[in-house]
Amino acid sequence: STRSRCQPDYYVQQCHITDTPSTYQSASTSSEKQEWRKAMKSEMKSLEDNDVWDLVNLPSGRKIVGSKWVFKKKIGPNGTVERFKARLVAQGYTQKFGTDYDETFCPVVRQESLRTILALSAKFDLKLHQVDVTTAFLNGSLKEEVFMRQPEGFECPGSENLVCKLKKSIYGLKQSPRCWNTTLDQYLKRCSFTQSKADPCIYFKDAGGENPCYIGVYVDDIIIAAKLDHQIQQVKDSLSQQFELKDLGQLKYFLGMSISRNVESGHILINQPAYIKRILEVFGMQDCKSVSTPISNTSKLEKSSVEDECIDQHKYQSAIGSLLYLAVCTRPDISYAVSTLAKFTLKPNNKHWTALKRIFRYLQGTKTLGLKYSRNSEISGIVGYSDADWAGDVAERRSTSGYMFLFNGGPISWKSQRQKCVALSTAEAEYVALSSAAQESIWLTQLLSELTRASETPMVIHEDNQSTIAMARNPQYHGRAKHIEIKHHFIRDQVANGTIELVYCPSSQMIADMLTKGLNCDSLIYLRTQSGMFDNVK
Repeated sequence: STRSRCQPDYYVQQCHITDTPSTYQSASTSSEKQEWRKAMKSEMKSLEDNDVWDLVNLPSGRKIVGSKWVFKKKIGPNGTVERFKARLVAQGYTQKFGTDYDETFCPVVRQESLRTILALSAKFDLKLHQVDVTTAFLNGSLKEEVFMRQPEGFECPGSENLVCKLKKSIYGLKQSPRCWNTTLDQYLKRCSFTQSKADPCIYFKDAGGENPCYIGVYVDDIIIAAKLDHQIQQVKDSLSQQFELKDLGQLKYFLGMSISRNVESGHILINQPAYIKRILEVFGMQDCKSVSTPISNTSKLEKSSVEDECIDQHKYQSAIGSLLYLAVCTRPDISYAVSTLAKFTLKPNNKHWTALKRIFRYLQGTKTLGLKYSRNSEISGIVGYSDADWAGDVAERRSTSGYMFLFNGGPISWKSQRQKCVALSTAEAEYVALSSAAQESIWLTQLLSELTRASETPMVIHEDNQSTIAMARNPQYHGRAKHIEIKHHFIRDQVANGTIELVYCPSSQMIADMLTKGLNCDSLIYLRTQSGMFDNVK
């Protein structure tokens, strides 16, 4: 094509904000070339210290994997640049399955598990610390023979024709995360930690005892929660004997989330003000006026028609992706709005973009809003709420399921999702939503029983539909329920076994209501406050 090409506006804005080079040449000629050169030398030293490769001639019949420099500025909780980081990565997309790699799956700690640890830390007054494993992937040993091109700008003089035969799982290889996770898992088990069956990235010692210790692993970021200082130091010392660590001290910033703690009350608050500020700037909404709700409670959005003017699809998808991470981590109050707008990513129009900008405007006025966990909660154990909005989808007439589970005053798990089947009544929609909530409650019960050695059965789930409660307790209304898929009767089995206890809750107090529909300002503020969402840690 001969047409002129240019980057979309949102990409240009993002590049202007981060100003991060994408190639070795651009880093070498940028105004910050000294910082980037220093970062690259530091990376090469780590590779040499870990004895990552040997320089050899490429064997006949073997293909070479490319290498590339990746640059990034590490942003702190206040939005400023903390350090420059350069990473040498292998171009793993050129690897061949069966020859260069086999298994690739690697788990990371679930957000629900992470929030459960924070809630337990507030309840038992546990100290929270964080460590970062420097060049974590270089600690994993490769089983396969992989040959990589020498790093650009650091070719060995006189041996430019040689290639790197990798001995360690360098970043970029498809199997590297798995190799690192296997190495860390084996070492933690040798240190007498027990791996959780509910979440393989959670490890614990003395669960249910006087001095419990928990570890959460997200690739190379590790959270340590323990009762005593010497326990935390012992874990750090043990890890530092095997891996090169960067001690980040008390847990304050993790995966884009700010974690603050009130020493007197013991409350813990997690929010994402810096992340919100950054995405507002990326999409040019930093000066927008705020609104009181993330989505209108009156208008209904529909798919684009032939007459509608469509907008930049990539810009819309990028905005949805940014908001999804926020909704998953700390903001259940925007979950319904984001999941609703995510249905139109294939062909968005101006109405969809206006509705999406409304979420940004809502975030503008609630940057510091987050989840708060209390030391002395009025309710012990996990409590669930399940709700559904019958036939809320105008196009397909499907219902929306929503559930939320609270622990120590704050939410640890929630979901807002359109149902896969068309419900014939409100009771049926609520029944399907309740079955989904029951599955999550079983998992949360297993996780908490491992971490505290305390039984959480039966778990209480609040429901605001009496017919749904009756169907779950007894095989009533057979004529109205005989067509419901068998998998949804899972809730009936759990109620009969005593695993779950259903409690009626008036619709006005149904916390999960904000996950199924748009609400007015007063209702939204009331429900998010009842769910444990606040903007301070007092």
